[in-house]
Amino acid sequence: MVNPEAVLSPLPLKKRLTRLAGRVGLPTVVGLFRLLPLPAARWVGRSIGLLLYGVLKRYRNTAHKNLALVYPDLPKRERHRMARAVFLHFGMAVAEFVKLPQLDRSTVDQMAVVEGEEHLQQALAKQRGAFIITGHFGNWEFLARWLATHNYPLNVIARRSEDPETEKLLTNTRLQNGAHVFQRGEAVRPVLQSLRKNELVGILPDQNAGDIVVPFFGLPTGTTDGPAVLHLHTKAPLVFSWCTRREDGRFHILFEPPVAYEPTGDRAADVLAIMTLVNRHLEGQIRKNPTQWLWLHDRWRASPWVFERQEGALQQADSTAAEHLAEGKR
Repeated sequence: MVNPEAVLSPLPLKKRLTRLAGRVGLPTVVGLFRLLPLPAARWVGRSIGLLLYGVLKRYRNTAHKNLALVYPDLPKRERHRMARAVFLHFGMAVAEFVKLPQLDRSTVDQMAVVEGEEHLQQALAKQRGAFIITGHFGNWEFLARWLATHNYPLNVIARRSEDPETEKLLTNTRLQNGAHVFQRGEAVRPVLQSLRKNELVGILPDQNAGDIVVPFFGLPTGTTDGPAVLHLHTKAPLVFSWCTRREDGRFHILFEPPVAYEPTGDRAADVLAIMTLVNRHLEGQIRKNPTQWLWLHDRWRASPWVFERQEGALQQADSTAAEHLAEGKR
């Protein structure tokens, strides 16, 4: 019997077929990854990342566009090499994410080199909870697993996925990973409750948003104001935290000294100052290991004005390269 809701669905046929494939294929792929040893899962993840670099034109072009915006002086070939490395890294990070709930504390400790845990403890000693500020950098989900296996109560604010099956996978895996998930837009009350219990709240404020405009990579960039608003309201310290992939396959987890901003009385100026600080910390980490950040996200979608600068910078870079080439031929 034909399901009338399926026939009358307002979703386009392509999207309905994609969601059907997700309901069937996603659990199968996840199940296969969880059967593999971690090194094999990483290899498969990198291979899938390479494949996706070739077939996902939209995301590949977004990565190229973003890298050209931030690194206009680099040769195009080098920027494309970086974009390819981003896809490989992201493929491996996704494979690791699927495997994380299977990793016990002993395994997690073998995979991590931790620096600055005393800063996290210093923040929690104030009994106000703390905000873990990080980005889609390195393996942020492994950072959550380390916190959970070391008995730090963790809550994360996440953006809801458009695809129901993907959303289900992300939420369930994060719960298995030891983190409670609050959906963005519905998080204020549970965040306040968590902080009152002296728990951690993880925020990743490095994605496209249009709340305020502050510098990011030297560009006036649309940015969320959430961390600043919450910090000013709760006085819970900000702990910048990073989980960087090392060449030996382990992760370097760094907790920076807690930040407590002293309000000036001008709320709008305070929000701008705090988010400028947040973006500065994010940028600093990304510049150290640029291929470990999610350049395939359309970070500057709410900041269309920045691409006027990009076009001028790229034209200047191409002109300079042509001059050097001409001089070399003389």
